Amino acid sequence: MEALEAIRRRRAVRTYTDRPVDDETLDRLLRLALVAPTGSGAQAWSLVVVRDEAVRRQVADLVIDGAGRYFAIMRPPADGHTAEQHAEWARGYAEQILATYRIAPVWIVAALVPRGNYPAQMAEGGHLDDLFSLAFAMENLFVAARAEGLGTVPTTAFQRFEKDRLREILGLPADVDPAIVTPLGYPEAFPEGLPPAIKKNRRTWRALVHDDRWGAVRA
Repeated sequence: MEALEAIRRRRAVRTYTDRPVDDETLDRLLRLALVAPTGSGAQAWSLVVVRDEAVRRQVADLVIDGAGRYFAIMRPPADGHTAEQHAEWARGYAEQILATYRIAPVWIVAALVPRGNYPAQMAEGGHLDDLFSLAFAMENLFVAARAEGLGTVPTTAFQRFEKDRLREILGLPADVDPAIVTPLGYPEAFPEGLPPAIKKNRRTWRALVHDDRWGAVRA
């Protein structure tokens, strides 16, 4: 699949098979990820590739647990439901839609690694530059994976609840931030189009483009 088609057809994949990803394909994707732009040439990143079955299960369980907490916060409770009932629904919903995360053959944890290359007056902005660079690398990975017939899903929120636990699972130092996480594997099927709830609120590309100055949109 060509790159432009892969960009258009990339979707968040949440259902995986246990079909293995071969070493050659995996290495190719990792190399493509790491040719991304990196602020000041810092390469303030590392990719932790998780293929050990027991460790994959721990990462998947942590992400699914985090998804349950996320949905409890982000989704409104059903009429008449108590907080406990809503939390229980959210846990069940996360389990329902993400259960195959546990059999995905690979997990990739994109970690922000401080390199100490910014002077004090640039430290805050430099941290953001490094985070942007990490996101560039992962977008390369997501598109390249789609071109290879593999699924991914950018995950930035679910692991926030227990980053110290994730650091412990992976042996990460305290100052290394596991900022972006994704399973990588062959999907049961690639999603087509957008979920109805998202499609309903989706803005057209023209509405998001402003010509020359703010407000001159191409709607």
